[in-house]
Amino acid sequence: MAQLVERLPRKQQVAGANPVRGSIKFIKLRYQLISMETRVYKIEAKDFGKVKNVLESEDKFDVLAKCPKCGKKLEGMFSPFDISKYDSKEDNRKKLQPPEKKCECGQAFKFEKKVLLPNMYARNGYTLKTGDSIGKPGANYLLVKAEKEFFDKHEKEITKEGAVLIKGKDAEDVKKKVKEEEEGAASGMGMIFG
Repeated sequence: MAQLVERLPRKQQVAGANPVRGSIKFIKLRYQLISMETRVYKIEAKDFGKVKNVLESEDKFDVLAKCPKCGKKLEGMFSPFDISKYDSKEDNRKKLQPPEKKCECGQAFKFEKKVLLPNMYARNGYTLKTGDSIGKPGANYLLVKAEKEFFDKHEKEITKEGAVLIKGKDAEDVKKKVKEEEEGAASGMGMIFG
């Protein structure tokens, strides 16, 4: 226990913070950083638009609804920003509600299923580079840094649109070039703001 306390900042030790709890947070954060991996994908020019649409798509609602009057069904994927409304009764922050649609008979559909499916690439983050900018003309490159579980669930979304996972020396070269470019930009900003 004494070793754990020594790793915490002095301020937390003096303030009476729980040393074990703070250390567990540190260990979890360190594990997350260690378990992250960066994957590099090569995207040909003909597939670039399709892959970019996947990366930049908006969140969707997966909806299954039924009209209580005539029994007609509504199902599919809907954008929350196209046909949603805000319900001010729920709370002051006005949470986004699922799409509200009316049946042809005029009655509002009653939802049986309404699941928000977020764009996980937009939430996770990615780096998209043209081959010319990193000295590898002829293709575009996508770098995604995430945990293995993320790739298990979401990698097929971009690979089915034409992104090809590259490994080995080619992937390492792309990572190195992108890192050099980012470091160069950071040092340039440091010189400007001194």
